[in-house]
Amino acid sequence: NEDGGWGFHIEGPSTMFGTALNYVTLRLLGERLEGKESCPLEKARKWILDRGGAIFIPSWGKMWLS
Repeated sequence: NEDGGWGFHIEGPSTMFGTALNYVTLRLLGERLEGKESCPLEKARKWILDRGGAIFIPSWGKMWLS
C-alpha cells in the first residue's frame, strides 16, 4: 500500500498482521534493507514501528510468528 504496509488482500487497508507477516517472510527469504526510504521493506519496517511493533498483531498472528 501507499503507506508501506500490507493488508489481507491486494486492495485492503494495511494491517499489522499482513505487514508483520510479509515483512518477516521477506527477511527470512533473504531480502535486504537498503537504507533508502523508498525501499518497500524500509517502508514496512517504519509502518510496523510507527504503530507500536509486532506485539500489536492478533494472537493467532503471534502463533504464526513463533
